[in-house]
Amino acid sequence: MQKKILMVGCGAMGSALAVAWKKRFCLTIVDPGHPDCLNAINDIGENYSPDVIVIAVKPQLLPAIIDDYALRFDDPETKWISIAAGTPLSFFRQHLKKEQALIRVMPNLPVRFQRGMSALVSDKGRPVIAEELFSCTGEIIWLDYESEMDAVTAIAGSGPAYFYLMTEELAKAGMQLGLSAEVANLLARQTAIGAGAVLEHMAESPITLRQQVTSPNGTTAAALSVLMAAENINLGSLLKEATKAAKERSVELGKGK
Repeated sequence: MQKKILMVGCGAMGSALAVAWKKRFCLTIVDPGHPDCLNAINDIGENYSPDVIVIAVKPQLLPAIIDDYALRFDDPETKWISIAAGTPLSFFRQHLKKEQALIRVMPNLPVRFQRGMSALVSDKGRPVIAEELFSCTGEIIWLDYESEMDAVTAIAGSGPAYFYLMTEELAKAGMQLGLSAEVANLLARQTAIGAGAVLEHMAESPITLRQQVTSPNGTTAAALSVLMAAENINLGSLLKEATKAAKERSVELGKGK
């Protein structure tokens, strides 16, 4: 029998997860802003008892809804999963029954295409159902400490945006070199897709792969000498500063700022 999953919220991340989950689980979604979802908790059938409740709303909406769901779905066997960014386990634990398993997850947008990276942490073991849900959307990793979630957010949660920015800027550079917008965008986009495919299918490290496509004194070497120049604010330094800023913001969100 299919596991019954109740997802509260269907924004960008919730809808991305739903793509994979609809194929494998009995999924019910509550989101008043989505035409294909239930509008509110009162629209859920009286006898409905989910195996898992996934909280996928924006963090600022949680105080208004959590008690309604916690009171109605108080079965000790019900598992709770939160993908609400920056919201610690302690917030939910004060509303839920102590027997209920609680898992916090940080997925990223590629889960829509089963290429996601999801980090999980729980205050009650490592429930199998959590692994089932997120393994079908890509790779998963269990964290030993919730404090690691802020760094995970900076790397994997926000990470796709860094690559989109790189692709965007590469296309702009192509246009400055005389290519049409259509050609430059196609080249940049497909190059990003291809580079990702190589990372997925080859065991070599990114360092080795970079070295393999960098001929001594060649065109790639000339470009990398600029990107990695010690006298400039190089790409490595920039990424360290960027991910530090993302981590710090994740910590602030966890404190309700």
